[in-house]
Amino acid sequence: MKEYNDLTIYEQEDFLEYEIIKYLQKTPQPITRAQLAKYLVENVDYIPNDALEERKSQKTGKLYQPFMNRLSFALTSLNKARLIYHPKRGITVLTEAGKAIDVNNYKYIHKLVIQGWNR
Repeated sequence: MKEYNDLTIYEQEDFLEYEIIKYLQKTPQPITRAQLAKYLVENVDYIPNDALEERKSQKTGKLYQPFMNRLSFALTSLNKARLIYHPKRGITVLTEAGKAIDVNNYKYIHKLVIQGWNR
């Protein structure tokens, strides 16, 4: 596996989708986006420890976190695939389909994400 920063943004989102599902299957309680980001950075070897650091946009000069952008898109994709839902803003929970899915079946998860975006 390539290092996280060597992946395209689409590959980063795909990678995060699988890691999010794996973590949520181990953690059955609702989780916040910040808790999820912290867990991923601290516990997934391929994600660099400085992933949550802010960077300055060359275009606008504003600070932003590229990792959080990718995480947000991954969560949106999983929501569209009906594998997670948000009972309240900023809270993420697995659906029954998300609980039952085989996290090692990357192609099937990707297929559900693509179908979700095409609905």
